[in-house]
Amino acid sequence: MAQLKRLGVTTKFVLTFISILTVSMSFMGYILYYQSSHAAIAQGQILMMQNVLQMRNSMNQKTDMVQNLSQIIAFDPKIQNFLGTAFSGDPFQLIDYRYNIAPILGNLMQQNTYIHAMRIFMTNNEIPEMNDSFLHLKRVQSDPWYASYIHSTVVGDWQGLHTEKSFIGTFDPSAQKKVFTYDRKIDSSKSTALAGVLEIEVDREVLFDGLKNPQSEHFGSIFVVDRRGEIVSNNVPQLAGESAKSLGLPIPAQGTEINKIMDIKGVRSIVISVPLGGTELYITGVFPVSPFIESMRLSLKWIIVILVSSLILLSGVVIFITHALLRRMKVLVKAMKQVREGSLNVSVPVVANDEFSQMAVSFNLMTARIHDLVETVYKSSIMEKEAELRVLESQINPHFLYNTLATISWVARKVHSSEIAHLSNSLAKFYRLVLNKGKSAILVRDEIEMVKAYLEIQKFRFENMFDAEFRIDDRVLPYMVPKNILQPLVENALSHGIEPKCCHGTVIIEAGLQEESIVFRIIDDGVGMTPDQIGAVLRGQVRRTSGSGFAVKNIIERLNSYYVNNYKLELFSRPGIGTVFVITLPKE
Repeated sequence: MAQLKRLGVTTKFVLTFISILTVSMSFMGYILYYQSSHAAIAQGQILMMQNVLQMRNSMNQKTDMVQNLSQIIAFDPKIQNFLGTAFSGDPFQLIDYRYNIAPILGNLMQQNTYIHAMRIFMTNNEIPEMNDSFLHLKRVQSDPWYASYIHSTVVGDWQGLHTEKSFIGTFDPSAQKKVFTYDRKIDSSKSTALAGVLEIEVDREVLFDGLKNPQSEHFGSIFVVDRRGEIVSNNVPQLAGESAKSLGLPIPAQGTEINKIMDIKGVRSIVISVPLGGTELYITGVFPVSPFIESMRLSLKWIIVILVSSLILLSGVVIFITHALLRRMKVLVKAMKQVREGSLNVSVPVVANDEFSQMAVSFNLMTARIHDLVETVYKSSIMEKEAELRVLESQINPHFLYNTLATISWVARKVHSSEIAHLSNSLAKFYRLVLNKGKSAILVRDEIEMVKAYLEIQKFRFENMFDAEFRIDDRVLPYMVPKNILQPLVENALSHGIEPKCCHGTVIIEAGLQEESIVFRIIDDGVGMTPDQIGAVLRGQVRRTSGSGFAVKNIIERLNSYYVNNYKLELFSRPGIGTVFVITLPKE
């Protein structure tokens, strides 16, 4: 993570886009390969099913020929009459038997070369056996199939794979062939009694010879399975005698088909099994999937080549676009470095209307604003230095003023003029509190004392035309407020309220606490003000007094500077009744 944080923006963008492209294109390639391979396998299932069905049809033709041949023999009137007629042993019957009846089976076998053997088991034991063609039924009464077949209603039935039968002579067991036998009952022409059983043997090699010549280049293993799940065909030598279960093959239910994908001995394969009509055998094919998707694997290689080429091409496009976009960002970063080094006369060109252009516009506005603020601060510092000079100059004037007032007070006492001495002392006290050692804040106690000194002086001027009343809550005295905010209001009350009245008046100064605030009220019973005059005063229009020259506007500006908006200045007045100034300040 730490190494990732140290990478550049261009590298991060490129890595992000390449990662997204790689994941998305890999996913698309996988989906394409998955769908294509499944489509190829489905097509292979259809192709292999057609191939298996074609083989089944070929074998069904042979089994049908055997069954049709059995019908021809079973319904042959000569054979039915011969088997159903009592045999007396007359020469005529023997000649007919030897030269007319017995050759029938031999002729049919010559005409149908796929027949391995053909014989009739006779119920009439009086008829002598002839070669290996006409035998007594008692020869096979001990066979397992006999009891169930003879006593059933089934006319014809197939026996499973077994070794060929021989009733005349002996054979080498190793030379005996594996055959399938079809048995059919022969009825007597003169009654419904059983006259005999026809048995036709078909060599396994002949019946399944179509399995040795598969018609598909993708052919796998195809073989025949009987009802017990044993493999009875020998076209796949390594599987002959094996069972379907040992190979992991399913055994279909009677008359059903199987066509699905399975793992056979670790190989993913198409497994198809269809019944072979009338024999209770199943043709089963196992076809590996790999040949069907071999072309898909080649396509996958091309898909990978195309995806990698596209990824390289798109990565180049991403790098080009990212570099083009971040080139404008680098211009902005370079400009920021110049500002950091102290150059404020820097601007970034705006060449479009996108987010980078908006950043450039904001940067230009910011640098312009900073430039203005720097100039403002610079001018303010110059003004502050000038103010400091004025303060240094003013420090000389108060000492001279105090000394002068002290001299006047000494002269007044010398000539026994108490009024002059009192007036000079009040004036000295007033200026001492006004100057406040150059501080902008003052205790409420000193602010009240300043107003009292001012009113003592004004009483000489107005010749006691007004009374001054102080209503002060002692709890408010230790708090700090901006200097000289009450005296201008008291001066306005005298100059614009009491003096125009031309008769005796009263000024009330109140100071107290209200919750978390300090509240001052300057009340007079002078001539009052009209609503227009009230609006002019609250808007800060200058109304100078005849004395100090401070105005209400000056008070508003100083309160704004000191408290911002955390104060309240209210004015209530009615012509002929009087005026009330209310100042609400936070406690400090």
